[in-house]
Amino acid sequence: MVSLAKSYIRYVLDAQEAYRGAGMMMALYFLALIIILALYQDKKKKAAMLLPSMVLIAFVYLGVPLFNTVNYYLEFFDGRLFWTLITPVITAIGLTVFISGISDKRDRIIAICILVPAIVYCGKFMISDAIYKESTNQYKLPQEAVDVTEYITSEMDSPIIIMPYTIVYPFRQISTDVYPLYGEDATSWRIMRARDVMFPICEEMERVTPDLNMIVPKARELNVNYIMFDTVYTELCENGNINIYGYPADPNYVGDRTSTIDFDDLIDVSVIDDEKGIYWDLSAYGLSYEKTFGQYILYRVD
Repeated sequence: MVSLAKSYIRYVLDAQEAYRGAGMMMALYFLALIIILALYQDKKKKAAMLLPSMVLIAFVYLGVPLFNTVNYYLEFFDGRLFWTLITPVITAIGLTVFISGISDKRDRIIAICILVPAIVYCGKFMISDAIYKESTNQYKLPQEAVDVTEYITSEMDSPIIIMPYTIVYPFRQISTDVYPLYGEDATSWRIMRARDVMFPICEEMERVTPDLNMIVPKARELNVNYIMFDTVYTELCENGNINIYGYPADPNYVGDRTSTIDFDDLIDVSVIDDEKGIYWDLSAYGLSYEKTFGQYILYRVD
């Protein structure tokens, strides 16, 4: 029980710390709730503000962390849950009620002069020079993903790309100008299009021998511009392992390493070693070799 209690408290503290505007801003929020409870005269409006707030507070501070403490593998409790408390709105209403309840004009001005600096001190300005910085790889994303993003966005506007699912997320974080064909929707089947179109392509790209006879026609149908393969896990022809630099396999890789086809089903695929580099010749499938980025090979869909 002690360990569960510690885990519960840790969840709450970590989430509140992660919430932008935590600390004294939360103190102002609870102070505003007390002011509304004690000073607001309209009972219906008071109930409309307090009852949902109490339910949400119970949800954020009790329900979710307790659930996570018991089901420790579902760690979805983070600072974003505090958004449900609509702290700025409640704080603004509560402090407005407090100031409105002061009859003397002079005392009201003094209260405003005290509260405004307090709010400024407790909060955080969201618009500042810190937002406008030269792009850097702050989150230590794979450099190959950064390089591919810069390359394909320099070639065309809003390129659509198919890639192994294991590298999709870095692309989504690097730039909104690149459109991976699928993301989490390809694995969770959230929409019908994902189940019928994206999931089969995503699943095939995770195999050791992806079926180009299925992937490439679908890519053309969906106006895909590029397809990228991972040389660590992919072989498209017999004796076609071109992981020439010995990039290690990721122990957390969760792709399906089986194959739905044999090498014989991928006709006219060979390994090319020329001035461009070492790559698979996939021209028979309408894929033109573009460039190699570390362990990843990029092809343009013709």
